[in-house]
Amino acid sequence: MAQKDDFGLQSQRIVQAVRKMCSRCTVTFDNSRAPHWIKFRIDDGSVLLTKAHPEFHVSEVADWSDEKLVQMIETVTDRLVRQSA
Repeated sequence: MAQKDDFGLQSQRIVQAVRKMCSRCTVTFDNSRAPHWIKFRIDDGSVLLTKAHPEFHVSEVADWSDEKLVQMIETVTDRLVRQSA
């Protein structure tokens, strides 16, 4: 499997980006969609920050710059991820 299409690598990028914005936030992945799709939710303890559970193709996430990845996380959480920091 090419590195670009590596579910684990791209999932880790999401986790790292979330932790940079909110150290106590947790990312939970729906592994039933792996290895081709990444579906996840973000929470801050008991508060769910993602209004919907976003789902992206692994290659799509791989194509995103780190800045674009952060923008996507802010969008799917309605910027709540930064407010929880």
